[in-house]
Amino acid sequence: MPGWKAGTKITFEGKGDDRLGFLPPDVVFVVNEKPHHLFSRDGDNLIHEMEVSLTDALAGCTLSVPLIGRENMWLSFAGDEVICPGYEKVIRGQGMPVPGEKGRKGDFLIRFSVSFPAGLSDERRSEACRILRDCCYS
Repeated sequence: MPGWKAGTKITFEGKGDDRLGFLPPDVVFVVNEKPHHLFSRDGDNLIHEMEVSLTDALAGCTLSVPLIGRENMWLSFAGDEVICPGYEKVIRGQGMPVPGEKGRKGDFLIRFSVSFPAGLSDERRSEACRILRDCCYS
């Protein structure tokens, strides 16, 4: 069923092999999760790791984020919104179905990492320092 977690047991009572003189045993299946290349799971929450460039993290960007049903969602970050390394965007109700609670879903968490340039010239480093020195930090 949608939302079943690893370790969930499904039992079919008395459906095992028949043996003369014995009651048929139960057949038990145990749910196992396969790793996914885009998503991981934490309880009912679905997690997607996303990397953005330092430029996009600082200047704002619009990102296409994959969803579990092979669709995409667009997220926009305005120029005044900075994506810090480790930032987590939570989309409520877009995670895994919650077993036994019809229509309820966990959350979809997008965890960001920021890729930095491999190197900067002295001129670029000075320019970056000059610009960033005047920023307000929280």
